[in-house]
Amino acid sequence: MSLVEAYRSNWLIATFGCILLIAGLSVLSWNEGRAVHRTLSLDEALNDAITLDSNDELDYNYNGRIVHLTGAIVIGEPLTEPDYNIQVLAVKLKRRVQMFQWVEETVEHNYGESIASVQTESRSYYYYTEWRDKLIDSRNFYIQTGHQNPNRFPVESQTQIADAAFIGKYELGSEIKNKFTNYVELTSDTRPEDPTIKMHLGLYYHTNDVFNPEIGDTRLLFSFAGMEGEVYTVVGKLANNKILPYRTSRGVDVLLVYSGELGLGEVFKLEHHAQRLTTWGYRFMGWVLVFFGVTCTSTLLHIILSHINFLAALAPDPLFPVGANLFLSLSIALIIASIAWILHRPMIGASLLFAAASPFVWCARSVANYQPMN
Repeated sequence: MSLVEAYRSNWLIATFGCILLIAGLSVLSWNEGRAVHRTLSLDEALNDAITLDSNDELDYNYNGRIVHLTGAIVIGEPLTEPDYNIQVLAVKLKRRVQMFQWVEETVEHNYGESIASVQTESRSYYYYTEWRDKLIDSRNFYIQTGHQNPNRFPVESQTQIADAAFIGKYELGSEIKNKFTNYVELTSDTRPEDPTIKMHLGLYYHTNDVFNPEIGDTRLLFSFAGMEGEVYTVVGKLANNKILPYRTSRGVDVLLVYSGELGLGEVFKLEHHAQRLTTWGYRFMGWVLVFFGVTCTSTLLHIILSHINFLAALAPDPLFPVGANLFLSLSIALIIASIAWILHRPMIGASLLFAAASPFVWCARSVANYQPMN
């Protein structure tokens, strides 16, 4: 069978496989380029960074430089929720709102007769109540009577951010305040002045009965991030007395925030580790796409590779192609990674290239005993 004939006989799955291959190669190429730029930018930032004492007098000689600061968070004015008698000195205060609503669940039942090849379908609809963060549109329910939800939340979820937050005498910019995402549940013994608002297990309820809520009742959970007095370590550009993102020569913004008192080297070590985890996550995603792309086009690849002596042993076996597909997809992913790294990290690039070439080395040993297809 020729390549054209093979494609015509399997055009749908082959086309789908080509799309998967292109998508996988795109993800791998983008990810490796992103990883190289991010890693080199972090190295550049580390070399340029200087450590300042957050409690010293402001030194404008370092304006525009990337600096490393460690110290306790200081908040200018507290964040408040007056209706709930909440006041907290923190970088962020989040209000999460849930509403008691009807929920529809659909169960499909399929009944078929093998002889007549007749199939009928039946659906059952079940309704129950549950606290949900998002509005459920009951107008789409199969049975709307008796299962009607409100058309909006009476109280909306929101996140407040402190207008002024400092580490020592240095103010944190808006970008760095957005990086405070480690929320802690806020518990308070102070009850709201409104008697209709009830408290139970740290939640604030707008309901007549906490244990028997009605449709449309709401409950609120408050949490905060970056409490005043907590020690944080930040790395960013100093602009007057404010910490902002530092843009490297590669156009990558560096702005790091970590809880605790960390040295300059420790901060960048943690950031490199986080970047490696992200990189390998995208590598796995790209490899999965390539693997299924190779699997869908295995017939075409078998015909192509079988006519190349050096690569013939890698040609997928139509009867059991998984092993060859695994070799091919791994080699493709590693080759792309090695190309991206070989100039910037020769040892890493060489290691990836050696791993990618291993199946081909194995193929070379098999060439002498392999007879190509006619």
